[in-house]
Amino acid sequence: MGKAAAEGNPLLIRAARPEEAEAIVALIQRAFGQYRGKLKPESGALRETPETIRAAMKTDAILLAERSGRILGCVSVRRKDGFAYAGRLAVEPMERGIGVGRALMAAAEAEARRMGMARLRVDVRLKLRDNRAFFRALGFVEGAERCHPGFSSPTYVELEKTLI
Repeated sequence: MGKAAAEGNPLLIRAARPEEAEAIVALIQRAFGQYRGKLKPESGALRETPETIRAAMKTDAILLAERSGRILGCVSVRRKDGFAYAGRLAVEPMERGIGVGRALMAAAEAEARRMGMARLRVDVRLKLRDNRAFFRALGFVEGAERCHPGFSSPTYVELEKTLI
């Protein structure tokens, strides 16, 4: 759907349902597929299954962006020690650039506030400069660089946004 078509057809952000787990996994696979074989370690998103998504739904908020009944994106939000964490932000590759990711992150911020959290954090691979720039444009500030288990040099950076 092009930008003009999207203007007259509003984006709905809502909670995911357990019966949508397969569709969510397929979306994540399409969205993160571009990184297959390009990141070390491989993205954990590519290991998601309907079972892991349904299990996450028991503790995390999984938000979907949909238009005309079609899922265009997702993000999960969970409470951690002193902050909320947004992960698995995924947007259909053909729907990028029309505000789906921004809308999902605004909803993730609202969900974090609803949880009583004053900060929202995301982790982004150091190598993914465009993704880092996307979150900085949303007001996230880069913080500590971290290593995945088994790596001796940093592989990702934490970005955080203060919500109050």
